[in-house]
Amino acid sequence: MALLGSRQRIGDMGKPAMCEHELSSIDREYLAPRAFQIRVSEERYVRVYDVGPTDAPAVIRLHGTPGSGLKGVVNYVATAPIFCRLIALDRQGYGGSTPAPGRKVKDIAELVEVAMDHLLIERAAVFGASGGGPHALATAALLPDRISRVASLAGIGPSFGPGFDYADNQVPLMQEEILMARAGRDASRDYYRRVIARDDDPEIAAGLYCENDLRVGRFVTEVYGGIRKHIESRFGLNDQIYSVEEAYLDDFHSFAAPWEFDLASISAPVRIYHGLADIMVPPAHSRWLQSQIPNAELELFPKLGHNFEQLMPHVYAWLAQGGP
Repeated sequence: MALLGSRQRIGDMGKPAMCEHELSSIDREYLAPRAFQIRVSEERYVRVYDVGPTDAPAVIRLHGTPGSGLKGVVNYVATAPIFCRLIALDRQGYGGSTPAPGRKVKDIAELVEVAMDHLLIERAAVFGASGGGPHALATAALLPDRISRVASLAGIGPSFGPGFDYADNQVPLMQEEILMARAGRDASRDYYRRVIARDDDPEIAAGLYCENDLRVGRFVTEVYGGIRKHIESRFGLNDQIYSVEEAYLDDFHSFAAPWEFDLASISAPVRIYHGLADIMVPPAHSRWLQSQIPNAELELFPKLGHNFEQLMPHVYAWLAQGGP
């Protein structure tokens, strides 16, 4: 796909995203993120983060719902899996990427291809967590010559599929989420304002996350917070230019609609990861996805919930085996 415009680099690529005295010369090269606004069309842009050795195997990260590419960059800098190069996108309407009302899950493939073309990456692995899971699978299905491996981490299944209904076996708050998405945008908006926008309320959080998720979330907020602020200040970034609420609504209405790609067509190796203690997205989602993808492997983790921060180097190691 030909790029229709030029990219704009954000911040100074030559300076590290952490304090210089904290980094060796090697770390400055490998752990200093680069950020770009890449033009997709006359009126659309995608924000892309790039971190790690440029000669290492490329791994593309597609964030969850809601989210941004910056979270993946922070995790990479914190855990330093420098055996791979991370490319993290802001999906449509999140971070610095232009909204695309009415988008479908399959539409992410265009943004991934534009980013790869612009960064001169011929082949890469791709993964997505939670709501990013189906986007990673779509990318693998629709760009078979460009994707070497694909992983889904606690990824969601479709609204409906053969023998599968998203609303089955969900905790009440998560069952309500998909039912509201099926009911229409106004119902989803009400749900977002009552639940998602207030998920730091302890009572709401207890209905969405297992105890390990809550514990890891507190740790990540405390330990990773300084790294995130440093990266943001280095680039002078506004982490969220557009409305998170509208991006969330676009996401869930695309999840409630047909995904418009064939899971069985994915030819790249697929690894599906899920925590058995996940109450936000039950393991039944990943078990169903495995049953629909011919070459998919499923790896289940006792006591792990929806948060995979602790296991990312393990995931990156598998993805990086796909080569450059």
